[in-house]
Amino acid sequence: MVREHPLNGLKILVTRPIRQAAGLVDLIEQQGGEALLFPVIEISPTSFEQLAAWNPQQTHWLVFVSRNAVEYFLQAYAQPLPVHIKLAAAGEGTAQAMREHGLKVALQPELSNGSEGLLQLPEWQQMDQQQVVIVRGEGGRELMADTLRARGATIKYLEVYRRQLPSVSAELKQQACSADWLTATSANGVTNLLSLLSVDCPHILQKPLLVVSERIKAFAVEQGFKQVHVSLDASDGAIIQRLIEMGSEHGA
Repeated sequence: MVREHPLNGLKILVTRPIRQAAGLVDLIEQQGGEALLFPVIEISPTSFEQLAAWNPQQTHWLVFVSRNAVEYFLQAYAQPLPVHIKLAAAGEGTAQAMREHGLKVALQPELSNGSEGLLQLPEWQQMDQQQVVIVRGEGGRELMADTLRARGATIKYLEVYRRQLPSVSAELKQQACSADWLTATSANGVTNLLSLLSVDCPHILQKPLLVVSERIKAFAVEQGFKQVHVSLDASDGAIIQRLIEMGSEHGA
């Protein structure tokens, strides 16, 4: 028998940046859970100096790694993109943001698993004489760039936003400490979660943590988390499905 509200009575910490959190909050509440909104990453725009120096005519692929990459790129680049540029998205959330702004998505992985998913697609196996411009935040991962260079591509970055540790009130920290389960969607999010709560929540490493990839799980385990679960991908739908499964596994 399927329970009508499988997350009933559970407090679940949602750590996505505030502008990306609403969808997951709604899904948790639909399943009977209480979503505790606790963004652990603050997003702000860069000076866009790289964007001013960018030559779109030389670009074959423009890759957006996140919804934030789409939003902050379009804040600074208000003109139409040249029609020859093919646009790639790291996942469904990013692709959705692109479509909302009228951008045509030429390539995205079936699962919302970022660089790894894109790099597996046949269109990106031979990249000789292709210039790929990656739109991202400052200091992102190098896997995509390194792999595409090895396949013959030229790589440039447009770093249009930066991630910062937010300032959080004692009241919000206290509320976050009451969570039964935690979520984190990046390694940076795991780091910031501990930075913000390890003093106030001495038992935080004992709480079940849901992450969105095996890579982030390995990082979380290195930090000392004892119960780390992994969703199929980074989409809200995959996260809520794994939370429901966790509820069943824990007898919630």
